Amino acid sequence: MARHCILLTNDDGIEAAGLHALIRALHARGFPLMVLAPAQEQSASGMRLTLHQDLKVTRRDDLLDGLDLDPGGPPVELVSIDASPCDAIILALEELEQLFSEGMVPALCVSGLNHGPNVSIDVLHSGTLAAARQAAVYGLPAISTSLGTFDHDDYSQAAEASLKVIEAAVGYLPATPANRLRPHGIRGPDQRDGRSSMGALRMAFQRGDVLLNVNCAGEWDGTYQTTRLGARWYRGAIDMSSVELGEHSCRIGAKEIVLEEVEGGDADALAAGSTSITTLATWPQTHPLATSDALLQAARESDLEGLPRWLSA
Repeated sequence: MARHCILLTNDDGIEAAGLHALIRALHARGFPLMVLAPAQEQSASGMRLTLHQDLKVTRRDDLLDGLDLDPGGPPVELVSIDASPCDAIILALEELEQLFSEGMVPALCVSGLNHGPNVSIDVLHSGTLAAARQAAVYGLPAISTSLGTFDHDDYSQAAEASLKVIEAAVGYLPATPANRLRPHGIRGPDQRDGRSSMGALRMAFQRGDVLLNVNCAGEWDGTYQTTRLGARWYRGAIDMSSVELGEHSCRIGAKEIVLEEVEGGDADALAAGSTSITTLATWPQTHPLATSDALLQAARESDLEGLPRWLSA
């Protein structure tokens, strides 16, 4: 039986080891893969768009040999764009038929594997998370996933942790997403009407109105925690260096990272050695498609394995 097609992207660039680890892991599970990622690293680019410029788009099937995939496995097609992660998603979804083989239609977008955590305030800056949110804005179910450390670049555990969440998601997603490109705007069926909170959350994810943010601890203990956003602060973010003629140069990068304890926080789960799974709203609070506080509170309920109950129910 053919498996759902997955659209992959990231913010570390199409040649990044984390993306390649995710390609190998998903391909081994039989998923056809459409890869459209930035040509160069675009970390912390947020939801930046590259407007009114000609952007270079390149087929990168030359990378396939280095991925060492099963030649008898499902198709994998790779394309890069010299632009931001959100640019990549918009291109992939707006020009699907021109870029990929006939019949390849993504059921899910996965952005990652990022090198470094995307927890707490990171979600405001992360290009990885932004790409997943951009896919959700376009009505495609989306997951952002990260290796939650800079101490090493062994993605094997993070890929394993991510696969469990991805498999749970595709277990109930249709192969062809009905809401891709949001053909009905805000006038689609109300995902909450007549449904339990778990059913409403599954429908919200299917429609792209919520997304998942997954972070795997650098030394993962094999556990999962369903989380909310935590509180991590970057102190001493600016390093100024004097130069001649009264000019200055500066570098942005925290001298100190302070974790403030939050019950059920994603940063706290990561520090404890778990994989955190956080349900995030796609839309701002006052948008017509905004997810209610009550539904987001229900999204924090977990099953016995620590996964969101709405995802595994």
